[in-house]
Amino acid sequence: MILENFGREHFSSLFLVERAHRVPGGKPIPGRQPRTLLVKMLFSRDRDIVLRRARECTPAVYDGNRLAFFPDFSRDVQEKRRPFIAVKKRLRERDINYSLVFPAKLRIIFKDTTLFFHTPDKAKDWLEQNDM
Repeated sequence: MILENFGREHFSSLFLVERAHRVPGGKPIPGRQPRTLLVKMLFSRDRDIVLRRARECTPAVYDGNRLAFFPDFSRDVQEKRRPFIAVKKRLRERDINYSLVFPAKLRIIFKDTTLFFHTPDKAKDWLEQNDM
């Protein structure tokens, strides 16, 4: 399913899923989205390619259902990253390259300079100062 949607040529010849299972729960109601799958790749390089291709490509579809891919972070890490959502949206709108460094530090690459922000407020201040 992953190789069909994202193209085998983007992955290593040893592309392997170490394990995959559904999140516990009852059978989904017809017409509702299916249960979440947790997938562990054998190689982190392949995992990174899947996440990148999921962002770059048209929506992946399997059996008529749209697929979404996310890294599996603990609730604590998710809570630390959540405040950066608005800043990330503004960065995407301005086509500024960024990433979140684990666990929750915003890295912005702007005009060949790399900046790090530990809080979304500091990043918002920087965005306002560098408004184009």
